[in-house]
Amino acid sequence: MTRAQLARLRALIDAGQEERFYSWREWKRLSLHVRLRLDNNECQKCKERGKYAPAEIVHHIKHLRDRPDLALSIWDPDTKERQLVSLCRSCHELEHPERLRPACAATAEPLTEERWD
Repeated sequence: MTRAQLARLRALIDAGQEERFYSWREWKRLSLHVRLRLDNNECQKCKERGKYAPAEIVHHIKHLRDRPDLALSIWDPDTKERQLVSLCRSCHELEHPERLRPACAATAEPLTEERWD
């Protein structure tokens, strides 16, 4: 990743717009390479469990906000471990529990006072 790209990504993160990174041409090209060439379009978490599911998303092991310098790196140069891995949607959601919304808003205040008269 170039210094200019890193500065641009950090500006997006600071503005709370890091999702815009996923429309970058460099990311689209790299994620397609990871999903199709390296991971054979298979979810790697499912594969570890002996199951098959098609990959839909390329996941950053070290989150984009925490390590923007690794945003376009397949391997982490510090640990020599994979930084990008292909996952199915279900496995990706499990990797990001902070994104899941409760199924029911039981804790929310009612819109109107309930009356039975």
